[in-house]
Amino acid sequence: MADLAPGSELAGCRIEEVLGTGGMGVIYRATELRLGRPVALKLIAAEGASDPALRERFEREARLTASIDHPNVIPVYAAGEEDGHLYLVMRYVPGTDLHRVLRREGRLDPARAASVVAQVADALDAAHAAGLVHRDVKPANVLIAGDHVYLSDFGITRVAEADTQITDSGGWVGTVDFMSPEHLRAEPTDARSDVYALGCVLYTALAGRPPFRRQTVPATITAHLHEPPPRPSETPGVPVAFDAVVARALAKDPVDRYASAGDLGRAALAAATGAPAATARGSVARGEATPERATPTAITSLADAAGVTAIAPASVAAGPEPARATAPVAPAPGANGDRPRDGGRPGDGAGTARVRTHRGRRRRLAGMLTWLVLLLPAAAVIAYVTLRETGTPTGPLSTSEVTDTADSFADAYTHEDEVSLRRLLTPEARRVGTSDSQNGRAAVVGEYHRQFVAADVVSYKLTDMQVTSGRVGRAEGQYTVTRRGRSPLTGRLVLGVIRWRGEPRIDLIATEPRG
Repeated sequence: MADLAPGSELAGCRIEEVLGTGGMGVIYRATELRLGRPVALKLIAAEGASDPALRERFEREARLTASIDHPNVIPVYAAGEEDGHLYLVMRYVPGTDLHRVLRREGRLDPARAASVVAQVADALDAAHAAGLVHRDVKPANVLIAGDHVYLSDFGITRVAEADTQITDSGGWVGTVDFMSPEHLRAEPTDARSDVYALGCVLYTALAGRPPFRRQTVPATITAHLHEPPPRPSETPGVPVAFDAVVARALAKDPVDRYASAGDLGRAALAAATGAPAATARGSVARGEATPERATPTAITSLADAAGVTAIAPASVAAGPEPARATAPVAPAPGANGDRPRDGGRPGDGAGTARVRTHRGRRRRLAGMLTWLVLLLPAAAVIAYVTLRETGTPTGPLSTSEVTDTADSFADAYTHEDEVSLRRLLTPEARRVGTSDSQNGRAAVVGEYHRQFVAADVVSYKLTDMQVTSGRVGRAEGQYTVTRRGRSPLTGRLVLGVIRWRGEPRIDLIATEPRG
């Protein structure tokens, strides 16, 4: 998508400068001509605007986002379509974000860290009451204007399905550092996942580093899944009272976390002052969740409590397959800045409650098993597959089936054949790179469409392949993308293959670019 030149006009706004690019859109600082006020103008590229499912989802989420009237949520002024672009006009927030502040200052004073987190928590409570789950709470999405804090990135970037971000060399891997265990296992996420992410932000603000940051992405994910939370008091000057706050916010089981983001925010303020934690203002959903324990039914009832229909993940809603999430899902990366590309690519009753809990346990078990199958043999890349409940397995995959599937993937990439790529993927396929990820077949194919547009592919070759058979097949090897007039792209690839409706299909694509 070509950038709009400074001085050009769109949606009643005059473009001033580019604030950020990434995913499917561009973000500009602009001036709203009618009122003469500065605004942030976010655009989705024309190819996204032409997708009816994405357009419907964008409009629905824009309405929901605009319905949140809260001082810590950036107001939406307008949304619509013009010149083939979907656009969102929002308040422009001069200042900085928490990520830049931490890079500059190292860490925050405990009182300031608690104040920032408490304001973000209030914003999250408002979003959750409106039926939205942010799913990308991280320092880069916390905008700071003096003493006032805004939580950004509701709406457009969740539509674009931009789930992760990597910063400059040696920087943090964005969302992976702040993703809850259930999010990493590709299970449905709800308000308690945002509580976990906010707990990670609190620890990061206090200690100057994310709680589970490791040398590699797989090691970081493993720490989120299995290691106990670190104690912020090990950092000089941080009161020991923060240890219990962080430990509860980062509980592996969502049921053991704070019942609401606001509860976490108030606990952080109390820890900073040495005062007892304030009494919770009430449950997140219909009084079903108490400060001591949040039940699955309470959290998944957020949309019902607000009278809003739950939204399925963008990657699923963009395709013909039914959504699998039961909880409302909402926006992600982008505020007044977005993610860059990866790898140099120019990535009502008790019975109901019992059923949900049982399925959650099954998903957790499946997730742990597939981590053992895929992650441990591949130390440098993310490689997991959740065995899906759709379709009936017809037996383990043979080595030849896995090899043929990998070869078909390489052929489809070589010929820039998006139709064949789509046929090779399961509906819930996931692509994970070092700088981004996509959930769902439509989002994954959309990422490859962007790659094809950006470069004239001559061939895509897989070498040094190691293939394993079984119910979850695995193909790992080196890839080389040859491009006309440009240097080749190389890296390592892992494909997770399962049998879906009787046929071998790719459920995971994990890449690690080299050079």
